[in-house]
Amino acid sequence: MDPLTGLRRRLGALRLGKKLQRPRVSIQVWLTALFLFVTALACVTAYSIVTGTIGEILERSAERSFEQAVGNQFEDQTQPGDPSITEQSIARFAANRGVSWGIVRGETGERVRGNLTDFDRGVVTEALAARQSETGLMAIGGNESGDRTLATYASPIEVTGEENAALVFSRVYTESDLNVDTALQRINRLALLAGTLALLISGFSGYVVANLISRRLNRLDGAARRLASGNFDERITTRVEDEVGSLGATFNAMASSLKGAFRQLQQEKTRSQAILDGMTDAVVGVDRDLNATFLNPRARELLENSEPAFHERLQEVLAKSRFSGGPVAEPEVEAGDRIIEVRAAPLEDGALAILRDVTEERQVERAKAEFIANASHELKTPLFALSGYLEMMEDEEDEETRRDFLKAMRGATERLQNLAKTLLDLSRLDANAVTFRLEEVDLEELLHGLKRDFAYTGREIRLHLEGDVPPVRTDPTQLHRMLAILLDNALKYSGGPEGTAPVDVHLRREDGHATVSVRDRGCGIPQTEIRHIFERFYRAQGSSRADGTGLGLALAWEIAQHLGGDICVESEPDVGSTFTVELPLDDGAEGLEERAPQRSNVS
Repeated sequence: MDPLTGLRRRLGALRLGKKLQRPRVSIQVWLTALFLFVTALACVTAYSIVTGTIGEILERSAERSFEQAVGNQFEDQTQPGDPSITEQSIARFAANRGVSWGIVRGETGERVRGNLTDFDRGVVTEALAARQSETGLMAIGGNESGDRTLATYASPIEVTGEENAALVFSRVYTESDLNVDTALQRINRLALLAGTLALLISGFSGYVVANLISRRLNRLDGAARRLASGNFDERITTRVEDEVGSLGATFNAMASSLKGAFRQLQQEKTRSQAILDGMTDAVVGVDRDLNATFLNPRARELLENSEPAFHERLQEVLAKSRFSGGPVAEPEVEAGDRIIEVRAAPLEDGALAILRDVTEERQVERAKAEFIANASHELKTPLFALSGYLEMMEDEEDEETRRDFLKAMRGATERLQNLAKTLLDLSRLDANAVTFRLEEVDLEELLHGLKRDFAYTGREIRLHLEGDVPPVRTDPTQLHRMLAILLDNALKYSGGPEGTAPVDVHLRREDGHATVSVRDRGCGIPQTEIRHIFERFYRAQGSSRADGTGLGLALAWEIAQHLGGDICVESEPDVGSTFTVELPLDDGAEGLEERAPQRSNVS
């Protein structure tokens, strides 16, 4: 499907979704409501705080008024120890001020003299403890006249016959006497008036501000709708550098970016179309119903010249990929006298298949396999004949000559036999006719055995072994053969029997794999040839320094693949090469790690 069409559909769906949304509330309304709510909340909070504080202030004022009218005047008129202080003078002082009086014992709170009926015993206790006068107010409940407050004044006094006594004056006040409620009601009226005025001012201010913001946002909304309809030249002019102005600048940048993106998308579409038209592979695209939506020229040509059976097979592969949700590969599908490799992958709205003509590749592979099989067969007869001649020559009288000759003949025979065996093994591997017997293999023991097998060369082979490599589950015979090929190559390309450079073999554990690296100090491999060295019959530049057929590394690579591993090479001309074999460590091998002997040495 056209990418531009798809994007426009999504934009259209977005516009439709907007139409189906609930009716929106104007920003003027909710901003004005927000201003009013904040102002009301502030007024209520301030009122609750101020009212409580003013009530406490009024109560303290009443307490100080009682203390000045009774306590301070009594203390000013009398002095401690004054003989003129008598019950008559105290009673006269209390009557003139409309309060009750009495002398109270500190221990029991019992009145021993006076007309005192109600008093705050806590004030008396504090006065006697501090040995100074104290004043206090206490609410004592209400009656038909309203809530009442008990005012108490207490001062220590010396009375004959009483060791710890206090002179107490008290009076019960009503709300009208204290005048607190009248003051609070006046304050409430003023607060209500101020709050109403604040709400009116806040509402008007909020509406003006909301109207200014709403007009600017409506301009932005209209521009966005025109942009969504496909007008990518739409721009917004901003005069105020605030958040809304920044949003407008961002909108302009987005519009420019979208315009460039659509232009680039169109260019990419044209470029992709040109690439697909020029591909030598056939490309087929289908929709959800497996109807063809795209065919490049190569696909059109292939389908026009193929039989209906090929069309049905291609449709089956596409359907399998479409409904399985994953890629599907069909290595060989016959299309007349051609062999087609089909690779299909699912798409969001269908599937895509790439058809590659692999007829020539398959023919080359079959030709190589046939050549290897034929060569192996043809070499068997002369090899067996040569072995028979060697047996007859054992009767030669000149023992020294006979032995030297026989040794050379046996060496040639072994090389021919190795060639035949290599060719035969490659053919069997290609045909999956080789049975791999898996078992747990200790790589350290295998490498030590490999070193002993090559001891006849007289060359130095150094083993570098890490102790944390557990056994691997593999075929020991095939693994030994693969490593022997690599080690034999390393010895050959490091000077052969006359060479002196050592060959290093490293065993280590890396990223869940056991790796065996064989490093030589030979002529190296040019970088341009490294990707070809595992091809059959290929010999890199400089390989004439050693005997070889170009099949050893190919056989080693085939064995590594069948063992579930891999071979990689790093090389530098005139420095040497390092071949690394990676073998997977399965769960069983991981579990054997603790039982494996911990050894780390160089030998």
